[in-house]
Amino acid sequence: MRRSSPAILLVLVLLATVTAPALTGCGNADPFAGLYWEPSTARRVEIRKEGDAYLLYYGAALRPFTATRDGDELRIAEPMGGQTIVRLGEAEGTLELETAGETTLLKRLQQHQ
Repeated sequence: MRRSSPAILLVLVLLATVTAPALTGCGNADPFAGLYWEPSTARRVEIRKEGDAYLLYYGAALRPFTATRDGDELRIAEPMGGQTIVRLGEAEGTLELETAGETTLLKRLQQHQ
């Protein structure tokens, strides 16, 4: 029995290491995907991850804008030529939305499950 104790302990440690991220959800959390509120305009912003792409739904019309991830930023091509950038905010649960040279804050909303 004493010979197998280290082997059993090793197996248990390996199982805990592999399953812990899945149980806590930390391993799959996307820093952009979610529902946000833009306090300066009172607009709702939703970012969905679909495969390798992102969709940003903005404002009352909830029109989808395709976004691509470039490191710690999402880049959204605007229909009239410019570009909107979404980057991680300084405070947890926030993003910064930069469009037309202005930057506004997005605050994550709690989603009901």
